[in-house]
Amino acid sequence: MVETEFLFGFQPKDKHYNTVSSILKAYTEKRFLRLYYPTSALMEIRQVMASHQKTTAERLNALTLIKVKAVSFGLQEMGLTSEDLIFCEQLLEQNRDLTFFDGLHAAVALNNKLTIVSNDRIYDRLNVKRLSFKAFLDLLRQ
Repeated sequence: MVETEFLFGFQPKDKHYNTVSSILKAYTEKRFLRLYYPTSALMEIRQVMASHQKTTAERLNALTLIKVKAVSFGLQEMGLTSEDLIFCEQLLEQNRDLTFFDGLHAAVALNNKLTIVSNDRIYDRLNVKRLSFKAFLDLLRQ
C-alpha cells in the first residue's frame, strides 16, 4: 500500500517523481501483486492543499488527476472503516509524536495486513511492514 508521499510523487515537480515513475513503470510490467492507496492519503493531500490556501477548484482538479493516474496504473483504492479510525486513535494515544494521517495510514495497513511503501520510518516504530521506495523498486525489478 502506498501513501501520501508516493501519491505526491505523481507530480513532475515532486522530489520523488523519477522514483515513483520508475516504480509505476515496473509495476505495470510485472503486476504480480496488488497495489493499494488508502482513501486517507487523498484526505491528507486535500488537507495539505487547503492549508496552502489552494482553492476548491484546484483541490478538485488535483484530487481527480491523482485518482485518474492511480487507476490508470492499476492501483486500487483502500477505503476507511470505523475500525481503522478507532485503531488510529489507539496508535495516537500510544505514540504522542505520531501525526493523525500517519496513524490512519498505519491503521489501514495493519488492519488489512498490508506492507506500506514509504520512506517514512515512523511506520517501523508502529510494527508496520515497510518498504522504502528504492526497496520496492528493487523488488519489482527482480
